[in-house]
Amino acid sequence: MRTNAGGIAAAVIAVFLGLLAATQFRSQDVYSRSLQLETPSSLTTLVANLSERNNALREEIFDLRLRVESAQDAVASGKGTLSEGERQLAQLKVFTAQSAASGPGISVKIEGAFDERALSDLVNELRNAGAEAISVNEMRVGPRSYFTPAPSAIAVDGRSLRGPWMVRAIGAPEVIYVAMTRTGGIIGQFELIYARTRFSVSRESALDLPALATTLR
Repeated sequence: MRTNAGGIAAAVIAVFLGLLAATQFRSQDVYSRSLQLETPSSLTTLVANLSERNNALREEIFDLRLRVESAQDAVASGKGTLSEGERQLAQLKVFTAQSAASGPGISVKIEGAFDERALSDLVNELRNAGAEAISVNEMRVGPRSYFTPAPSAIAVDGRSLRGPWMVRAIGAPEVIYVAMTRTGGIIGQFELIYARTRFSVSRESALDLPALATTLR
């Protein structure tokens, strides 16, 4: 039973690492679209912020690799308990949106023009900042969710959602809030691209997000 628990832990962490890597290295269209609107001084700030974020991501990936090695050692030595494996499996189900999630976090309200590329970038940036679970309006978003244009709307996994859009993310509120609102951050980039759109970011003490409506293949 201990060996099974260690195997579960190793598998769960490995999946986390794979999903993290896939998310972190997706290109972000919003930054490339906003570069032509930046001033020299704001570009300097943007470069510094991107460098800082990249360093943080490297540290996070390194930490996850250490956790994979630790779990693999647990398999070899027979250490660990079934409850630990079950706990990590539950975390994976939350991360992949297979189960509902509750906890503190932030909300981002978008009123005005917006598009599917920007929404995809916002979701990816929230994950980069440590969000454990994300929803758009009342619809849960998973790691494999996709965003496409729709008449006067944005389609998430094929379902049209009309604005104003409310994006909610569960995670450490202060950390995610700072990541969203810092100078040169993604909200600042949005404000350059969508000058007439209003973006409101707020900390939330309690959020309840549903599970993913359908399983994507």
